[in-house]
Amino acid sequence: MSPAQEERVSLYEFMPYGAPELIEVAKRYMFRATLAGIGTITGAFVLMFVVNLIITQQQKAIPVVQMQVSDLAAPPPLTQDTPPPQVQVTPAAAPPAAAIPVPVPDAEAPQEQTIMSQEEIATSTPGMAEADGQQIVVAPSEDDLPRFGDYVYVEELPEAVTRIAPIYPDLAREAGVDGTVMVQALVGKDGKVKDVRVVKSIPMLDDAARAAVRQWVFKPALSNNKPVAVWVGVPVKFSLH
Repeated sequence: MSPAQEERVSLYEFMPYGAPELIEVAKRYMFRATLAGIGTITGAFVLMFVVNLIITQQQKAIPVVQMQVSDLAAPPPLTQDTPPPQVQVTPAAAPPAAAIPVPVPDAEAPQEQTIMSQEEIATSTPGMAEADGQQIVVAPSEDDLPRFGDYVYVEELPEAVTRIAPIYPDLAREAGVDGTVMVQALVGKDGKVKDVRVVKSIPMLDDAARAAVRQWVFKPALSNNKPVAVWVGVPVKFSLH
């Protein structure tokens, strides 16, 4: 056996059996564990004691009213002497009786009237009326003429049949004034000019334009195949050349 082997064998012979390091600290660890367990159990008991103390104090704070049996009211009787309320029943309504017709005198019917047809209205003479079986002439009302600016429905506009040229004023000719004067003429049912209005003015030529248009003759406007009065625009031109 070599010297190294001999030295190793000698070390094994003198080394104690087991784990000597753990054996040395085992007592110390056991003491610490015992103290920790005792402390935990003691803390739990102290906590439970404090909680019970708090609950007891809260229960004492709630007021408790004690009553004697003699202070209690008597219970209601099981049987009631008051009868229950009666339910009112609405009586059935009587069926309606049949109406009995009552005779009344016959009403007098109005006299029979005839309405003129469209042909009779169209062929009737305007301005004629009957009085005591005789026909009399009724003068046309001035209200039949439309006012300036009124709209009148027509199917055919007036057409100029006779045109009268205006007389050029000397003063306007010398001043070199020319142009077109727009005149609105009221053409009656007979085609004659009833009134004139200047809508586009040239001051030195307006009077001459009015005088000329008053002499014009038109074919009257027609509405439902009847002549009607209507306003129509008439341009009157003045030219130096």
